Amino acid sequence: MLFFHRLPYSHMLKSGKTVLQHIYDTHFSGVEQAESLKKRWESLKGKVDEKRFLHVAEKLQEQAAQAGEWRDVVNNYFYRKTGIPDSQGRKIFP
Repeated sequence: MLFFHRLPYSHMLKSGKTVLQHIYDTHFSGVEQAESLKKRWESLKGKVDEKRFLHVAEKLQEQAAQAGEWRDVVNNYFYRKTGIPDSQGRKIFP
């Protein structure tokens, strides 16, 4: 049987971050990872056939854009709910 306990957003995790800061950090990190993957793919230009290169580049661009939108929606939701800003000073409101 599963039990779900509601933790306050200020609850400190083993990582030393609060629950809320973990939420913020993972969504900012997701965008960084998507952008990094896009840049890594760009380094393969000329080493992969052009049609495949452009197709994947387009998909990676879309992924990075969607990661940014998702970061903004999720982080904005939690900021509005709690009023607690990101401890690293990153912009939450789009």
